[in-house]
Amino acid sequence: MKKVFYVVLFTLMMVFALIGCASPASLSDINVEYAAMLHEPASPESISDIGAFLDQNLSKFDEHHADQMVIAFEDYIFAFDRNSPDYMEFLERFEEYISSALTGLYEIKIEEQENPAVIDNILQKSWPQLCERSLSLELFIRQTNHQIVQEEAARIYEHYIRLMLMGVTGTPVFYDEGNFKEDVLHVLVEFEVLYPDTAVSGALREFIAYLAGIDFRIDFENIEENKAFSDMCSHLVSEAGKRVLH
Repeated sequence: MKKVFYVVLFTLMMVFALIGCASPASLSDINVEYAAMLHEPASPESISDIGAFLDQNLSKFDEHHADQMVIAFEDYIFAFDRNSPDYMEFLERFEEYISSALTGLYEIKIEEQENPAVIDNILQKSWPQLCERSLSLELFIRQTNHQIVQEEAARIYEHYIRLMLMGVTGTPVFYDEGNFKEDVLHVLVEFEVLYPDTAVSGALREFIAYLAGIDFRIDFENIEENKAFSDMCSHLVSEAGKRVLH
């Protein structure tokens, strides 16, 4: 759910100009120039130029507006290269100017870059680790009131809920013959008991009840059964995402 924040900046220029430690005229000039830079097609050269521009000017704005400017730059880079930015370098560069909420989000993204949950369609984390990661993301989302940070963290949170429920092609939750894996079920049941009041556990309760209704097995040759399982998981992921945001 990446958003093109630099478009929003056009409408916020005059608001920015009234806030901060620099004069309104200088802030307005900075924002006009920044918006124009972000409007140009992304390239390695333009990304370098914008980074240098922020290095020079970001300290002139308060945290709220610095957050918006840095997020806009992040999206600008991401639109050019979906494997960028390097969040460790990004945070080291801008941490002193941005809010603790955005810092926390970038720390989450650093973990995702350095220790991804999936590589080549194979899980790199155990089911207990998936559960723990989901819970830590939920707690982070609930502890911040920064809407953009919440929404972006919720996107990562939903990814982990889906992995918990479905696994991936190279690390499935069902055995080849169609039975749900006992070790995975044990982890999910145990986690739901330990953290009953979380959105994660709410999804797990419904999921476990669903599995019980299909006798903890699936017929891979039955198209309707497979679709029903996929649809159920998608529903639970969506609902968990909604619950954690409200």
